[in-house]
Amino acid sequence: MVYRRFSRPLARFLSKYNVSPNLITIIASAIGILAGLIIYYGRIFEGVIIIFISQILDCTDGDLARLTGRVTALGGYLDRIFDRFVDAAIIIGIVGLNPSDLWAIGILAIIGSFGVSISRAMAEAYNVECKVGIGSRDTRLAIIMIGLLLQQYFATLAIIAFLGILTTIHRMAHTVRKMQAVS
Repeated sequence: MVYRRFSRPLARFLSKYNVSPNLITIIASAIGILAGLIIYYGRIFEGVIIIFISQILDCTDGDLARLTGRVTALGGYLDRIFDRFVDAAIIIGIVGLNPSDLWAIGILAIIGSFGVSISRAMAEAYNVECKVGIGSRDTRLAIIMIGLLLQQYFATLAIIAFLGILTTIHRMAHTVRKMQAVS
């Protein structure tokens, strides 16, 4: 993953200063939400740069936690929750570029994005590993950044919606098969 080329050295640097991984999670999330606002105001290139920075920091928190032995359930929980806020803010920012044409596909993109996350979280709550599917968060954000730069807003949201819903269905089917196999 391209973000790791930046996040690992940054985590090594931050580990020297006793920085909390949870603080990095919060900062990454605030920056990601800011990206949505920047996009909403039509500053597309700046928004993409800010998404990229947010994603580097989103990887840094986990790298820092592993490096310093501070991996916690709370950190994982906060990271997952704040990632949903960022996803929603970015999609809403895109919808804000042309609300009359993008609102419906934006809703589907949010549903698909949240479905990917909740289908994995619920599987893991029942002790089923569930990292299957092609529409991971990294993939969706890469598509969003490319789509923004190409100014293909509807197509970008449509792809995000499709991949999210497809991945959610894949994860649900995977989880049902795994759960039925042990019952």
